[in-house]
Amino acid sequence: MRARLTLETGEAKPAILDLNPEQPITLGRSRDNNVLLRDEHASRLHARIYFHETTWRIQDFGLNGTRIDGQRLQQDAPLEHNQEIRIGEIRFRFTLLDATPASGISRLSRTLANTLTERRTVSDSMVALSSTRLELDELTTLCKFMAGAVEKHEPHELIREALQILLIHTGADIVGYLGLESSDPTQKMVLPESAAVDVALSRQLTRRVQREGKPVWLGRDLLDQVKPGESLAAIQDAICLPLKAGSRTLGAIHLIRPRSVFTERAFRFAEVLTSFLAQSLYSLRDRRKLLAENHRLRLKAPQADDLVGDSPLMMKLRYQMDQAASLQTPLLILGEPGTGKQLVARLIHEHSSRADAPLQVTCTAAISPSILMAELVGYRPGAFTGADREYAGAIQRADEGTLFIDEISELPLDLQELLVKFLAGEGIQPLGGGFTLKPDVRLIAASTRNLEVELQEGRLLPELHQRLSDFTLVVPPLREHPDDIPYLTQYFLDQITIECRRTVTLTESAMKHLLRYPWPGNVRQLRAVLANAVLATESDVLDRDAFALGPNTTSTDRPPSLNLAQLQAWAVRQAYRQGGGIAAAAEILGLPEAAVREQLSRSGLITPMTE
Repeated sequence: MRARLTLETGEAKPAILDLNPEQPITLGRSRDNNVLLRDEHASRLHARIYFHETTWRIQDFGLNGTRIDGQRLQQDAPLEHNQEIRIGEIRFRFTLLDATPASGISRLSRTLANTLTERRTVSDSMVALSSTRLELDELTTLCKFMAGAVEKHEPHELIREALQILLIHTGADIVGYLGLESSDPTQKMVLPESAAVDVALSRQLTRRVQREGKPVWLGRDLLDQVKPGESLAAIQDAICLPLKAGSRTLGAIHLIRPRSVFTERAFRFAEVLTSFLAQSLYSLRDRRKLLAENHRLRLKAPQADDLVGDSPLMMKLRYQMDQAASLQTPLLILGEPGTGKQLVARLIHEHSSRADAPLQVTCTAAISPSILMAELVGYRPGAFTGADREYAGAIQRADEGTLFIDEISELPLDLQELLVKFLAGEGIQPLGGGFTLKPDVRLIAASTRNLEVELQEGRLLPELHQRLSDFTLVVPPLREHPDDIPYLTQYFLDQITIECRRTVTLTESAMKHLLRYPWPGNVRQLRAVLANAVLATESDVLDRDAFALGPNTTSTDRPPSLNLAQLQAWAVRQAYRQGGGIAAAAEILGLPEAAVREQLSRSGLITPMTE
């Protein structure tokens, strides 16, 4: 009599184990056991499950005991179909795989033999009715699944739980999920995991389900169409159900019985669960998009919602952004701090084919290097000290959308290598997880640094730089398009005055004051200066004295101090601003071009694309 042990809650490996009457199994914390338990209440050898005469039995060895359906086990007891085994916080479900109602087998066998006639007696109808009515435990399971689905944050978690339930309640030997959308990170999942290597989910059934948009039952719909030699000819029965949400078929669920047949009740149970699973998966996409947008808004200070200005530099940037939005390849954005690189990334995302999916923002400078790996790839409970729950990393949260990584060269080299492999299609593994995820993500990276210098000094992997630099955008500093300052000023004032419920204007002297300033903090600094000026005064007209811009307000021609290093930096900036590029500046100063280039890079006046 075959049986199966399925993990429902807690940490244990394997999660599903088929039981052989000739081979007893043991459960405990020691790695010598067939089932490894990860629970502080479990003993090294905690329990033994074995088959005796005609019954499966369980024997308890644990100091903290074992519970069967909530009752503490007294040393040894028989196991019955669908009982719960609890050890500490770990719960297993014990099921008999041969526990199929005779009435269902009889009815379906007649169907498979093609002997069911049009005329049925009243007793035949009663048998059919009893075989399709869901039992109390099945209805309870469906209710629990529906209630638990709202707390799931990742599609693969929901799919795995649904497959485990189908294994228990339909009598299937093998269940599987096959994604039908190219962007699906969980393209295929098969349970039990020991069967995944050898099982090929039927494409014939999948194509029919995708075409017709309704379930297909091999024994009921296709038995007479299966030809010798086809993959379906090697199995006794199979069911394939579409995961249909609206007009979209997201994937297909497969149930397989190689040596026996499904009952009508099993088919109906699978149909109900699959229908709810499809809606839950569809809702997860919207939820993940909202969570990512909320995370992005909380991470950053208020900023512009659109690119403002019509200078030639800004018009050129808009054109390049339109080109970038039409692509799926990685993108690199360069620019000084405060120029709006994240805004550019967001606008590109919103105008791309991925606009309906999340934009996930990761700022490497704001996250400790020790937790960057967990933030990017996520983790499973128990992966490290303090990991008491499952956490989806930024890459996984950005599935079907865009991942924006700010200051890419500040990523540790091992994480840069991980990104290289991910971009090559190898997928990611959450910490503590024994499975690989392949989210469909477009990567947009940004940096304020000279990446050529970062390459030379070993802080950036050449392989990652090569994959990112196929398409590069440079966001110009504000001092290079000062004609846009009046438009930006009015745009920000409109936002700020709405927040403050005031109408504020600038005098002509104040505007000239702003135009003369070099704005080392760029657009971000301009907004902050305007907001501070509005909040610091009750006047509705702001003059030049309302703005505290520092010593560089009226003139940038004087050196900041007599410090030799600062004098050299000032001299290089002044020579470069005379025009003629790096070569002309080097000639004016009598310095090597390499020294001038390095100083300008440190000052943020040049990037590899603006030299």
